[in-house]
Amino acid sequence: MSRPGGWERWSASWRAGAPTPAELAGMLERTARARRAILLLRLVSLGLAVFALGVIGAALRHAGNAFEAGLGLVVAIGIAAAWLVDARHQQHAHLGVAAPPREYLEIRRTLARRRVAFAHLGWIVAALDLAFLVPWWLGGLRVHGLGLTQLPTLWLPLAVILAFAIWLGRVRTRARAELEALARLASEA
Repeated sequence: MSRPGGWERWSASWRAGAPTPAELAGMLERTARARRAILLLRLVSLGLAVFALGVIGAALRHAGNAFEAGLGLVVAIGIAAAWLVDARHQQHAHLGVAAPPREYLEIRRTLARRRVAFAHLGWIVAALDLAFLVPWWLGGLRVHGLGLTQLPTLWLPLAVILAFAIWLGRVRTRARAELEALARLASEA
């Protein structure tokens, strides 16, 4: 270090593994974005549960018999229970994100795991909705018939549920790919 330029060479070798200020700023911005995405997923999960319960509640107002009413109640309880389990998992997943040195990678892992769990919650809610709505629709078709008049109560909700399930598949696939990429990155480090 006493040679001319020794300090600069030593300092450069010491900082070689450190991110540049621009890389650090990018990581901090992506970390903040990931935290916001995790919060957004919590809100969307709540919104999904409330919406699904609203659909069941609206359908229960027109239940044709005691079986439909009982099935609707069981499905509503199932949706609420699935959401509570998901909310509990969200709470625990968020706890591991507080470690500053590995915060960015841990937040990305947490976000990807939350997206996978959100897809599972969505599929559970869609399946429970269909478990109630299919018998309800069948009972309504016997009374009201099949046709365009059933668009707002049968065909549109069915299309929305199916499109939602397909979208959840894409969300899950992307999240699993990110988890695999993060695992590869961690194994290389």
